[in-house]
Amino acid sequence: MKKTINIIIFGLLLLIFGSFMFTFQVRQDEVAFLSTSGSASKPIETTGLKFRWPWPFQQLYKFDKRIQLETNDYEEMTTKNDTAVVVQFYFGWKIEESGARKFFEAYKGTDSEEHLKAARKQIKAVVQETGKEIIKDYVTSVGYFISNSENRNDPQAERSEGRQTFEETEKKIRENATKRVASQGVKITFVGIRRVGVPQKNLDVVLDAMVTEWTSKAETEKVKADSIATNILNTALNKKEAAISTAKIQAASQVSEAQEKAKKQFESFKKDPELASFLMQLDALEKSVKNQTTLILDETMGPFPILRGLKPYLKPGENGSPIKPE
Repeated sequence: MKKTINIIIFGLLLLIFGSFMFTFQVRQDEVAFLSTSGSASKPIETTGLKFRWPWPFQQLYKFDKRIQLETNDYEEMTTKNDTAVVVQFYFGWKIEESGARKFFEAYKGTDSEEHLKAARKQIKAVVQETGKEIIKDYVTSVGYFISNSENRNDPQAERSEGRQTFEETEKKIRENATKRVASQGVKITFVGIRRVGVPQKNLDVVLDAMVTEWTSKAETEKVKADSIATNILNTALNKKEAAISTAKIQAASQVSEAQEKAKKQFESFKKDPELASFLMQLDALEKSVKNQTTLILDETMGPFPILRGLKPYLKPGENGSPIKPE
């Protein structure tokens, strides 16, 4: 019984080991090659379990077809105006759909890792060299990167100043680098400028140039702001003068109306002065006791003498003598 179990275990181990030696699996995002005596077979891109001869009869290579992200080292470069800048690029690349065979033949290695390492090294060198050339041809100085980063969300502003935009610079690097690696079955999907610096020896010169540029821009903005402030002040003063003039005209009109009204009332009061005095005192009394007001006053204080009693209102009789009302 024990011997049977050992045989079964040995058979399972042999089966597992054999399946590992004679089979391999290709995933959806991979491409595989079987190399026999140094020459590669056609790219194997269909997914599933595949059969192969073990090493040294056949060598298996598998590569990821997805985008690979790379970051280059900082390196000093020269701009169009011979200014030194330190730039770092990042980029993405992948094996083209129809270029797997070219990729395998363009780079060499004893296994998949060595093969991929050689490809990454050469592609990074191509991107770095292309970036140097574009910066030399299109970038004027380190101020270009600062100005472009400020206007990165407004490409129209950059074009209006006659400069190539940040995106256009990165696109130019990507296009030129892609042309150089197209024969190797590789496609550069994107290129970006990650960081920009200045060599220590040129830092003071660059800072002085930047301060001069920013001072000029500040002066320009100050002139614009002063002009706007002056226009606002002048507009406010004009509105103020117009409002005062309108108010004076309205006040004069109201004074004239009041004087005319007062004149008419005075003419009416002249006809019967005692009645006019009585009505004025009554009106003053009415206004003094509004809103449930309680007043404690001497009856001699005007207009309150009226409270002591009404003076008989006399009117001429038929014979011309005054009489009391009935």
